[in-house]
Amino acid sequence: MGRRLFLSSSQLAAVWLLAGCGITQAEPQPARLSNMNPAIKAELQQAIIKLIGGEPVKLADNAFADSHQLFIEQAILRDPQGRPIMGRHSQPAILLELQQADGQCLLSHPASGRAVALTDSQCQPAATADD
Repeated sequence: MGRRLFLSSSQLAAVWLLAGCGITQAEPQPARLSNMNPAIKAELQQAIIKLIGGEPVKLADNAFADSHQLFIEQAILRDPQGRPIMGRHSQPAILLELQQADGQCLLSHPASGRAVALTDSQCQPAATADD
């Protein structure tokens, strides 16, 4: 005579929650770059293209060194005399954020909710970047 195991719905929920805890990922935290070199700058430029499209952007050597945020302004097309072709533009700057989750650096575009993992870049939590 076999014994049957009956679990209540609350017991099933508890088992499901405990199983899920082992596979959840850490919430991304603001981060700063630990180092910058030409390879990392190229990786950032490619990640930016994946996130927002367009041509490679010019990045300063200290991008993401002092802040986890980077604002990219869209270029203004100019005529040969240097005047804006379409007059003033009201396009907002694009915000990108450097984050770290589970030891991985991520470049995220909060407006779209998308992120790209950075494999060559080393980052550290923004709160301890000044150590």
